[in-house]
Amino acid sequence: MKRSPLTITIAFLLIIIFGLMLFVFQVRKSEVAVVTLFGKMEQSRIKTQPGAYLQWPWPIEQVHHLDQKVHTLEDTDKLDSLALPDQNIILLQTYAGWRIADPYKFYPKFEEGSVSKAEDILAVMIRSAKLEVAGKHNFSDFLSADEREMKLPEIENEMLAKVRDNVRTNDCGIEVKFVQIRSIELPESDTPSVFERMKDERGKVIADIRADALVRSNTITAQADSDAAKLLADADAQAKQIRGQGEAAMVSSLQVLRQDPAFASFIMDLDMLDELSKDKTTWILDHSTPGLELLQAAKPAPGETNASK
Repeated sequence: MKRSPLTITIAFLLIIIFGLMLFVFQVRKSEVAVVTLFGKMEQSRIKTQPGAYLQWPWPIEQVHHLDQKVHTLEDTDKLDSLALPDQNIILLQTYAGWRIADPYKFYPKFEEGSVSKAEDILAVMIRSAKLEVAGKHNFSDFLSADEREMKLPEIENEMLAKVRDNVRTNDCGIEVKFVQIRSIELPESDTPSVFERMKDERGKVIADIRADALVRSNTITAQADSDAAKLLADADAQAKQIRGQGEAAMVSSLQVLRQDPAFASFIMDLDMLDELSKDKTTWILDHSTPGLELLQAAKPAPGETNASK
């Protein structure tokens, strides 16, 4: 029976695709591939760069893909009850981020690179670090009315350092990126007393703030009063100095005027006329008003005869 060219082409393409599946594998950007030869792993056969690679078909070679992205591990199944040094009890949950840092160590350690097996071991390490580190801190380090007393970042860093030490000791090819506190709860029986204690602590904080504000207010008021008194004293001293200078100038002027009373009277009359003529004001004054003698006709000198008549 004669086959059509289309059937032959499709069959040929299927053979090529099947051959590629047997002899070629791909590594994605977020992956690393561990290639085993007859079930044995060699470090030189670990592919870390993304792309396509050739392989021998199973059972000669077998490719195991490991995801190198950051995995999140949460202890959502239970809350660990912790007895603190100050006799308080809290329920604490954490979560962590980790990734495969060394596939050559990770793959044989956890049954052909099993992520679930790795997380089982890592969960034990995290719980141990949580109980050890958190058990050294008082209740106010976790929950407090004063945010300055809380030490959650410090506690998380201590737990992270402890977990990293355990991972380094086990040499399992894991890198722990972070360990953080997910939730903090209180036993139902202790909740009312804890809330009352927090209210008392908040009241103490408020009282301390008010006392500090009062002290600062008194200090500012006292400083302001001192500055005002100093300014008034300086102003009074300057006024006395100016007044003394004016009095000295007046005495000096009087001494000059006493040397010629008639000239002094003439100068005073001129000053008065100058003051009266400054403003656009009409003054109606009697000709006998003191100081206006300059505006009157000159009187004849005593003994002078009216010869012109």
